[in-house]
Amino acid sequence: MRKTADDTFINPYTLTSLAKEAPPGWRTAGAGHGRLAEGRYAGSVDVEVTARSPLLLRDVYQEGQGGEVGRFPVRRFPGFADPVPYLPGSSLAGAVRSLHETLAGGCLRVFAAEFRPGYRDQARARPGAWRLAQVREVDEDGRPSRMELCPGDPVWVESAALHQALGGAGNLRTGARVTLLDRGVEALGRHQVTEPHQVRAGGSWVVLVTDAQTRKKERKNPAGGARLPGRYFCATGELEGRTRAVTLPDAVWQRFLDAVDDTKDMREFRQQRRPVTEATLPTGKVFHPGKDGKLLGLRALARRRLFVDQVVWVLPGITDPQHLAVEELTLAQLWRHAGGTTTAGQRVPEHLLACTDHRQLCPSCRIFGAADTEGEDGRTGRAEQRSYRGHVRFGDAVPHRAHPTEIRHLPPLGSPKPGAGQVYFTHSGKLEGRTATTSQGPPLREWGSEGDHNAERRLRGRKQYWLTGSAQLRPYFRATATEPDAFETLYEKEDRLPAQNGQQEKNQLLSQAESLPAGSVFTFRVHFENLDAAELGGLLCAVDPALVLRDADEADDAYGWAVGGGRPLGFGTVTARVCALSPADAASRYLGGPPPALDVQGAVAAFRASVSPDLRRLWKSQLRKVLRLDWAAPDRVWYPPAATLATPDERFDTKALKPSFTFWNETSGGRAQKVNFPYRQLPSAGAPNPAMKVIPQKDKR
Repeated sequence: MRKTADDTFINPYTLTSLAKEAPPGWRTAGAGHGRLAEGRYAGSVDVEVTARSPLLLRDVYQEGQGGEVGRFPVRRFPGFADPVPYLPGSSLAGAVRSLHETLAGGCLRVFAAEFRPGYRDQARARPGAWRLAQVREVDEDGRPSRMELCPGDPVWVESAALHQALGGAGNLRTGARVTLLDRGVEALGRHQVTEPHQVRAGGSWVVLVTDAQTRKKERKNPAGGARLPGRYFCATGELEGRTRAVTLPDAVWQRFLDAVDDTKDMREFRQQRRPVTEATLPTGKVFHPGKDGKLLGLRALARRRLFVDQVVWVLPGITDPQHLAVEELTLAQLWRHAGGTTTAGQRVPEHLLACTDHRQLCPSCRIFGAADTEGEDGRTGRAEQRSYRGHVRFGDAVPHRAHPTEIRHLPPLGSPKPGAGQVYFTHSGKLEGRTATTSQGPPLREWGSEGDHNAERRLRGRKQYWLTGSAQLRPYFRATATEPDAFETLYEKEDRLPAQNGQQEKNQLLSQAESLPAGSVFTFRVHFENLDAAELGGLLCAVDPALVLRDADEADDAYGWAVGGGRPLGFGTVTARVCALSPADAASRYLGGPPPALDVQGAVAAFRASVSPDLRRLWKSQLRKVLRLDWAAPDRVWYPPAATLATPDERFDTKALKPSFTFWNETSGGRAQKVNFPYRQLPSAGAPNPAMKVIPQKDKR
């Protein structure tokens, strides 16, 4: 375990490097399934798995007192009177395959090659050519086909005036109609209406309600004394009275989808983990960001589609009375934008993209199988199936005894997206400490910023979570040791704001799940067919990486892997031990001959010899760190925290575990009018010390 300074933290995940080039013969055809060829083996491997931290696997969702609970999967096994928790073979296969891809340098099988991140816009007004428009018709994908434009300049109306005109905050929603009797005064380069007598309900002006979290909580009191609550304005535009057919280029629509993908709305939507059909515009409540948290109105929730009557911002191109050409599309004046034009697949070595041809398979796909997901063949234009069935089958892991489960209250956990350049980009050192040339340019952390100008920066590598041998030291387990619902309490105080009826809005990213305790032991069997000695050795090393990584003076269980959910919090670390290897060749299997003289050590040696020297160096410099339990100091492992993390002998303050958006801002390589934020990158997996200094979250006024 590495000691780190008290004012540091360690990001829960790091990335191991990718091979820049494929060694000769790296992609070849699989061995096939027709016969057990000479020099190949079939048989089984018996494995014992021990949980070194609590395990969190989610099976089905059931309604409980605290909301939906992700139940641990259970089933009946011989020797148990009742169904007991177990580890599904599919979960084990996925975890072992992922580790094999790292050990053997396999392709990036689970990788969104078309991904491109979205970023929050910097706080500056859009050019004057932008206009409001209301969607009148969409196609089956939610892409707008007809819109009604607001051709004139928008007018910003204060929420208090709209509330009085519409009969309360509950009636102020995106798409509401009003009449403006006056365009108000010019302020901050725009027309603003603040007087209630200037607004009437009904009419040809349409209202756009957006999120209020970026608004100021307070403002100065002109009369002196206590500060006043910050003001909230809605954009309004006068509809022209006719609809137009929309011309929306594919690239513009894709940029919109890329910007939508990582919004909080979409993270909450995906968190529901069950099919949801939305036929009409979904809405969410908007609260004032100040302490009183009063309701302001109802906004449209961001989705990967638009809905009839939804109000959006558009940048019109050349138009005529019947057609509206849309050059850009966004949901708010200050919202999000796509990062450059390069996809994730263009930022990794081409040879590592997922295998799609059964005649050209990487070392991992030759063992675990490959799926052709490309659809039509580029040459013939026909859909052809070129998938390859794997040579291994994982059985379910049976518990040694009926392990008890525990309900865990989890903080917000979203699907990670590689948009943060501080983590995901390769570290050349050329950008370290620099900032964007101008305040108008995007921060250097962003895809498509000037950091990409000489050559597109590459993605750093394969994601690995720091493994936990001392779960009680991890911040999550310290925070919940005496208060299991500590995060619900924390986010209730900070994020849940009162609605008009006095009820509180639940943070949709909070969840509950069942876990099994550390120390739980399971046994499972892997059946294999038609593997040569090196391939079998790779399978064994992926099941138990200590076979290839540990030194003679290290414990057998010093190295492990992760399975299930909650890995950023410290869940899911296991170690495995190969209990028995039962190989057979064609002669012993079909002709009654003696079993082959192949044992675990021989198979591991064959695998080691088959791997390139570059990969073996990766094992030593990076994998021995990320797969060693508690190599990273467990009490420091957390996302950039809001305050310094307490040491194990100090009283723990859960408030420190709130995210520090200040950290990501002040390491972004961005330039503001009065201050610069030098670009900083998180240490790589090969760095001597994985820790970085905490940058506390600053209060926003």
